[in-house]
Amino acid sequence: MRYIFYFFSLLINFVLQSTLFEHITLAGIKPNLILVSVISVACLRDEHEGAAYGFFAGLLQDCAFSTYIGSYVFLYTFTGYFCGLLLKSFYRENFILPMGIAATATFLFNFAYYVINVLLRGYTNAGYFITRIILPETVYNALAMIVVYNLYVYINRYLEENEKYKRKVF
Repeated sequence: MRYIFYFFSLLINFVLQSTLFEHITLAGIKPNLILVSVISVACLRDEHEGAAYGFFAGLLQDCAFSTYIGSYVFLYTFTGYFCGLLLKSFYRENFILPMGIAATATFLFNFAYYVINVLLRGYTNAGYFITRIILPETVYNALAMIVVYNLYVYINRYLEENEKYKRKVF
């Protein structure tokens, strides 16, 4: 049941990001809903599920938006794995720590994307990219993390209860 939820949440996040959130911009920047969902899954489960969810999210985004496959796959998988490692043992309902991790992960994700896809092509205006794209998206994703993470906490609680009764574990 959990993997069915992951599949549909990934599809819903992808459709929302590529349709509705194209029009919900703040200073020309839109939130990266897929990145926020990868961080949420990694925070609530573990590094392996975060990396797997990140892999499929990156593959979906590479197939839809990129000219070559690999950069989003690597970045989302890496982000899911390390966010899962950082947040292994903390109180899950606390949204402050995942919000800070989301801000840090968004900054590092976008900076790595800049290095891989922009800097290697010869565009060297890093100051513009950081101040106009990375920092606003970092703030936007940190605020979106509050809503998305609380939704994932609620759904994860339901799925864990369902799994507990299915496996007859007390």
